[in-house]
Amino acid sequence: MAPLQSWLSALRWVMTQPGLLNGLPGGSIPLMAESDPRLDALLLRTQRQPDGLMTLLEGPRGHKVGIAYEALMLWGLTQGLGYQCLGRDVQVFDQGRTIGALDLVLRSPKGQIEHWELAYKVYLQAQAYAEWEHWVGPGQRDRLDRKVRRMLDHQVPLSTHPASHAALQSLGVAQIDARRVMLQGVLFRPWGEPVSWAEDAPHEAKGRWFRPSQLESVLQANPGGQWWQRMKPHWFGPWGFNEKEGLSADSFRIRCQTTPVTRPEMWTTTSKSGADDGDVFFLVPETWGA
Repeated sequence: MAPLQSWLSALRWVMTQPGLLNGLPGGSIPLMAESDPRLDALLLRTQRQPDGLMTLLEGPRGHKVGIAYEALMLWGLTQGLGYQCLGRDVQVFDQGRTIGALDLVLRSPKGQIEHWELAYKVYLQAQAYAEWEHWVGPGQRDRLDRKVRRMLDHQVPLSTHPASHAALQSLGVAQIDARRVMLQGVLFRPWGEPVSWAEDAPHEAKGRWFRPSQLESVLQANPGGQWWQRMKPHWFGPWGFNEKEGLSADSFRIRCQTTPVTRPEMWTTTSKSGADDGDVFFLVPETWGA
């Protein structure tokens, strides 16, 4: 388990980042502004009493990026914004089979009952186009257009399905007053290509991806920096880096030359040891996207 300070950095990030796309139900504005006094209060309380957050993060599937993200989001909503969680991962059955689950059923500070669907995703621009189908997951099994379509066509409407009534009633919920998609993540453009945007994204792609054959170009553009590999579930937001775990540019070069890249790897580079910022990259196999 990563140190608490690193999780606090991740918590700050998820609470202050906009959604990955504009136009989704519930809006894409950050849940908190950096200047919001509730944010500092949340982080201070969590630092003093971290057990609740750490328990959420240490669940049986806590090694998964999406599960860790949901834990951070749930903690921020309940401990920072005053929401009450009525149900999490609420299974919906139809004729004895599961047809899906509601990520969160919440009571807002104003008393409204809300259904939230959460997702944290990273997508690499495989072709030089803005349309969602050209942004794919590092494993090439997922695409931005498919994810959005599933969230809008299946996950969000699930709480309107007649089969959901029994599940909601078990939570003491008679009706849902509002529904929201919270889709966060990072978009990656190809190394050496111009700044690019996904369609309806609120900002440009902040990450970049490259193949081993482009390594020297990447290192020349980042002289003197240290490199840290981002292992799951720590794929979101800034991270508190341990200086001893960082690789110099020469060590990173040797590592890439001696260890075949068989699957996409996330890396952060920064010239400041222990920093919570830096450039984020995916190093992908030479044949990725071909």
